[in-house]
Amino acid sequence: MRPAWVDETLFPFESHFAQINGAQVHYIDEGQGPVFLGLHGNPTWSFLYRHIVSALKDRFRCIALDYPGFGLSEAPPGYKYTADEHSSVVEGFVNVLGLDSQYVYVHSPAANAIQRIPR
Repeated sequence: MRPAWVDETLFPFESHFAQINGAQVHYIDEGQGPVFLGLHGNPTWSFLYRHIVSALKDRFRCIALDYPGFGLSEAPPGYKYTADEHSSVVEGFVNVLGLDSQYVYVHSPAANAIQRIPR
């Protein structure tokens, strides 16, 4: 169940959850087709991708996750929020969802990048 502070008109996507490395990871999964995987920077969450998902979900399967402790995800005790831990969560997430190939969009205040990553 979503907290009351999440405005359904601004973020109208169904929430999904996966257990990854002891964390309850929230993600959205909208549309069909080639996978677009949105990865947020610090300190944002999948809300950042709401307009992109709305625009692309007719042509892509748009997935955006919240790193543990961000957005609607819960971090396990001792999670240190390092790049290595986030990377491990993303790797586990890709494996749990069985994603074979995806276009990855990485957002950070320093740089934005999109790359097709075959598996």
